[in-house]
Amino acid sequence: MRIPLLCCLLLWLSGPGTAWGCENDDACIAPNSWQIGVALGVGGRTNPLVDGDPIPLVVLPDVAWYGENAYFDNGEFGYQWQVRSNVSTELFVLANRERAYFSFWHPANIVLSVNTSSADIISGPLQPGGSDGESPVSRETISINDISSRKWTADAGVRISWNRPDSLLSAAVAGDLLGVHQGFYAQLKYRYHWQWDDWHFAANASLTYKSSKLIDYYYGIDSRDTSNSRLWYEADPALQTSVGLLLNKPINKRWRWVARVQVTSLGSGMTDSPLVAKDSVASGFIGLGYRF
Repeated sequence: MRIPLLCCLLLWLSGPGTAWGCENDDACIAPNSWQIGVALGVGGRTNPLVDGDPIPLVVLPDVAWYGENAYFDNGEFGYQWQVRSNVSTELFVLANRERAYFSFWHPANIVLSVNTSSADIISGPLQPGGSDGESPVSRETISINDISSRKWTADAGVRISWNRPDSLLSAAVAGDLLGVHQGFYAQLKYRYHWQWDDWHFAANASLTYKSSKLIDYYYGIDSRDTSNSRLWYEADPALQTSVGLLLNKPINKRWRWVARVQVTSLGSGMTDSPLVAKDSVASGFIGLGYRF
């Protein structure tokens, strides 16, 4: 089963139905039932694009439904089955998350499950040569406000997860379902959780490969964006790493304290683009979670 939003708020892109098992009622969803929650607090995600606005995280809804096999989990639709007692597999479809940097109105910015690893800290614009994730090399750039629109698309893929009582290892591959960027990504992710007194902790680390077609569609620059050929850029694949830490402390059956921090390194295929100003994305959140 999955981690409830309020139980582990903001852990970016763990698989649904795989995290902390079902040792208690708080840690899973009964078959054929909904789970609805919300987290209220302060946080945000930095935007690595030139003139990109930071993404605030203040009110975070969590909506999920699990049937016997089919599920909906905060914008992800899928079909899940158990291969063995400790191995599960999912076929899934969800909105491609690269588009989230280009528009606030994206599911990745609005509906964030607490079992995802993608919340981010608010940060103002950084100056070239800074040390906080900014590219140290002064070069010509192009603003997000001056390029052509990047389209929405959906990714479809398969995920396999290996579960242990205190950890989860998952591997996923997904590609462009609608033929917009025609690329794909592959991700390997590990999560480990533990408890100290009433505090629950979860640490995660992931490695994600994104193909050149995917990166080039969103961050490549050509004549559709500007007539200045010095800014044209054809992207290479990107290898991205991410680490994060989540903690929560129950107050009562419905309320709990939640906090999280996540840092993602973006890879040179993305950061070499004139459209990208920072080589990492940082995210964070602290607040209260409520489960209906």
